[in-house]
Amino acid sequence: MGRKAWIGFAVIVGGVILLTRPRPKPYIDRELYNLFWDDEAGRWRTSEEVLELIEQNPLLVPIPILSSEAKVLSYLSVIDHYADKQGLDPALIAAIISKESGGDHLARGAVGEYGLMQIRESTAQMFGFSGDPERLYNVTENLNYGTQYVAWQRDRYRGQPMDYAIAAYNAGTAILQRGKFKNQSYVDSVKVRWARYRDLIRRARG
Repeated sequence: MGRKAWIGFAVIVGGVILLTRPRPKPYIDRELYNLFWDDEAGRWRTSEEVLELIEQNPLLVPIPILSSEAKVLSYLSVIDHYADKQGLDPALIAAIISKESGGDHLARGAVGEYGLMQIRESTAQMFGFSGDPERLYNVTENLNYGTQYVAWQRDRYRGQPMDYAIAAYNAGTAILQRGKFKNQSYVDSVKVRWARYRDLIRRARG
């Protein structure tokens, strides 16, 4: 994973900020800036310096990261690459991965879905896939075909809210039932995660 970095935490007691012992950073190197250790000076910052940093940029304040979120964001460079190719928000792709597989690239669905984005072989074949379907466990192949499918659904429902593409990614063509999404709970869950990953990715990039 490269050079170790550290995250510290501040606890306010009687108006004084106490700095706790650091702990190993849970995932990728750019996840958060370190508020407490001055790498250039090789020393711990004073509480006054920490407060000044927080005032200048509130996004530097650490937030709790779930292990499942850390797993998804460990693929951020691949997510970025394929989301950019399709003109998609990387946070949306991260949210779909989170919902579909929890970041497990070896996940297998009940009806034949593969990998991070739970892509079916028949879906990947729409975009030129052929050969051993277990190749869809491969992260780059999975993201390649998965993001193409998201973009294809987006284009199908161009002019409609992104909810339609999200719903169709999960349910295919039968997304509406009596004027409502057949899978509204799926759409709502992805949208909540989408907002969350926007914040996490912004923090990851500093």
